[in-house]
Amino acid sequence: MSNGGLLEKALEQQPDGEGEVTGAVVVADVASPDGSGFMSAPMKQGAGLALVALVLSWLLANPKVQSDYAFAGLVPILIFAGSFYLVWNAMERKQTAVIAVVYILLAASPYAAMSLSSGEITITDADLSGDSAQIALKIRESGAIFGSSVDSADVTVTYEGSTVWESTISFAIDREDGYGKYGLISLTVSEWYQGNAADSAPYVVSVDVGGSADSMQLQSKHLQRTVDDVQSATAGAMGTESECSDSKDSCIIGVALKSWSGLDAMGDNPPGGLPHADYTVSATLFYGSTATIVYPTVTVVNGIAEWDSNNGEFGGGSAFVGEEGSELPMPGSVDSFELNTKYIPIEDWVVSDYGCYHFTAEVTQESPWSDSSVVSFTSYYDYTEEGGETGGDPTNEAWTSTTNCD
Repeated sequence: MSNGGLLEKALEQQPDGEGEVTGAVVVADVASPDGSGFMSAPMKQGAGLALVALVLSWLLANPKVQSDYAFAGLVPILIFAGSFYLVWNAMERKQTAVIAVVYILLAASPYAAMSLSSGEITITDADLSGDSAQIALKIRESGAIFGSSVDSADVTVTYEGSTVWESTISFAIDREDGYGKYGLISLTVSEWYQGNAADSAPYVVSVDVGGSADSMQLQSKHLQRTVDDVQSATAGAMGTESECSDSKDSCIIGVALKSWSGLDAMGDNPPGGLPHADYTVSATLFYGSTATIVYPTVTVVNGIAEWDSNNGEFGGGSAFVGEEGSELPMPGSVDSFELNTKYIPIEDWVVSDYGCYHFTAEVTQESPWSDSSVVSFTSYYDYTEEGGETGGDPTNEAWTSTTNCD
């Protein structure tokens, strides 16, 4: 159209100065309708989120991370979704299919790269069997599948940095779960156990399959089996009036026994629990050199304590020990609400004279958990009469802890 076009005529009809402003507005609107575009703020935010999601995807593509934190993979997916929405809106929702394909490729790239890379193994789990006899290693592979080219694995166990066991065993990645394919290696703890695991004395297992190797520090609680601290204690069961002889107001009608076996603790604290340890406990209450109460030998296997109850004379004959602590109750035949256990009545004692008693608990373990040496502890108690200070007969009895029987 010529210089006499409609736009020119419209501008000529505006008051002075208004035509110039209106033209500027038209030009601005054409250049950037609502602040959107390739370099707009939403586009930059979307690109930034996409970068964060991509980095997280690479970090979380590791098989061990996937196994330990199954739901962590949702985080980059959610971030990618937020990024997609910002970019999609910034481009006025054009090219939806292209944007979607780009995001799918970005999200899948770490996992695709893992599957195309050379085969590498990862020890993702080390689970203790129900009887605590074995530790099962779960081995996953990233990259090319080894397939039938590998049928064995070289396994090494170190303790305090020194090799304590090594072997070549049959191995194949022949199982599958929701996270992918994996293989299992079972290690028998008794074959390489050397002593209690600790921060300064860890057990580390290394596995080499077809030239790819990985290592894992085994859980300390699974490999603490040696009893190195024992404690023992008794508590007097009190009777009153009609339960007492010689018209006493209170008296000792029995004694409750218990012991602790486990890890050495600081100070006077009870030993730490050993839920997977195997050991035996022998406990005896002495009056001088006379055994007045000989408790049946208690056998503890994998946290379950068992003994001969002798038809209820010594409680129920079983208890759980180690998981919640190291305390092992040694009940008798009579319930005590006050002591919250069963006590051994005084009429069942071989000796029940006044004087000093000592209670000894001895723990023995077989190889490899220990060298069969005995770990023991002895506590001391005075059984006395009290009262009658004005020359009358004693009115009470007491069972009190003391330091020795000298």
